[in-house]
Amino acid sequence: MAETAVKEKENGIPVPEEGTEEFARMNKMAKVAIPIVLIIFTMGVLQQQAFGMIYVNIGDQLGQANLAPLITSIPGIVLGIVCVVYGSLGDFVSLKKMMILGTIVFVLGSILGCFGDLSIWIVILARTVQSAGWQVSGSIFLVLVSKYIEKKKRVIWYGVFVAVFRIAAALGVFLAGYMTLVDWRILFGIGVIAVFFIPVLAKNLPDQHAKGARIDVVGFTLIGLFAGAVTMFFTDMNWGWGISCIVTLVAFVVYINKAKDPFITPKMLTNPAFAMTMVVIFVGYFFSYTLNAGCNAIGLNVYGIDSSQVSNLLVWSIILAAIMGFAAGPIIQRIGRKASVILALACMGGGLIAVAFLIPMGAVWSLAVAPCIYYFGTSFFYQPIVDTATLTVEAEESGRALGFNDLMQAITGSVGVAIFGQLMANGAMSGGSLFGTEAGPASTYANVFTIGGAIVLGAMVIFIASMKMIYSRSRVADDES
Repeated sequence: MAETAVKEKENGIPVPEEGTEEFARMNKMAKVAIPIVLIIFTMGVLQQQAFGMIYVNIGDQLGQANLAPLITSIPGIVLGIVCVVYGSLGDFVSLKKMMILGTIVFVLGSILGCFGDLSIWIVILARTVQSAGWQVSGSIFLVLVSKYIEKKKRVIWYGVFVAVFRIAAALGVFLAGYMTLVDWRILFGIGVIAVFFIPVLAKNLPDQHAKGARIDVVGFTLIGLFAGAVTMFFTDMNWGWGISCIVTLVAFVVYINKAKDPFITPKMLTNPAFAMTMVVIFVGYFFSYTLNAGCNAIGLNVYGIDSSQVSNLLVWSIILAAIMGFAAGPIIQRIGRKASVILALACMGGGLIAVAFLIPMGAVWSLAVAPCIYYFGTSFFYQPIVDTATLTVEAEESGRALGFNDLMQAITGSVGVAIFGQLMANGAMSGGSLFGTEAGPASTYANVFTIGGAIVLGAMVIFIASMKMIYSRSRVADDES
């Protein structure tokens, strides 16, 4: 009996007790599968970061610079939605089937992207399909570690996960610039390699499923349509998209008030502490999808250097973020949530303004040094603000709070890149800047980064003004935050 003892989860797949033969068997399989899952996850992160940097190049090459931001924004929205869906499904459906299906989707998107030179819409669709597929690997990794790895070793694997993400991001930025010198479609080709890992995954992933899985298809569809309409409105400035924003938002509000079990409830959205935390997240991450692309555009159009040279400069700030990802945890624990969020937003906003200020000083200062300030700040933002969000709701609602946080980050980054991408593509605000840049592209980028920095600093002001209310209504004492 002890050999097959399991811990029953309500409406979920039974999890073997650590120390049993069944756990040992699943643990052995998981240790084979996890590295493969991480390889596919690395491919996805690499491409996400790479295309987020060089969409400007692709748009120029295909003669559709005004639509180029959609290469990042639309997949970003899809990514936010599937993060929530896959995380929910992991407790109920076969991990093997999820991973194989997701990998196949990722590979199909990669193959489609190899024909991206025919139309920018093919590139957008290919990146969207890729994003929907590869994110399965991230969710599967977390489920495998939380269920089938020994408790004392889980923290090690979580650290590896963070490190892999940061390293893959740095590698994506580094490779992206060089691929523009050869053929950016090679980046899509990298994803096709994932098909060769399917047999190993099929052999070493659990194939159990449980009853009770329910995904709020209508809710996710409505919020996805709303996010897409908002992104398209700021990209195209068409009143048809504006009307679509209003219609989908009203439909979403009506739905969550009428539905039996929506993924986000009206009570959560009207909870002042949770709502204000979401506002801070929305404003704080508004420039997150724009930074790398903006730096690439500065290099191309201000300094006359190619994307490979921009990559060599920008990659160091992302490496710094990877290093700080390990060091930030103990610091956050020591100084507390409030101070960490304030420090993070101050550095993030200040880093963006520093890019604008240092443009006249040369490429090294504006593209290598200044972004380090921004990325240093990001190391202190995610953990405490997400922790704060989960503490503002009941423990049973924390999963939905995390899911909505993922959606919020995806939506705000997508809307931000649509707006700022258009401003940069159209050469807006090119007459001069506060920092003495020459009229033309330099002033456009300086003003865009200044506005972006001011917005992020605005998030810091909002947080400072509301943090007493947020923590007084949360599940943690104010003096512990």
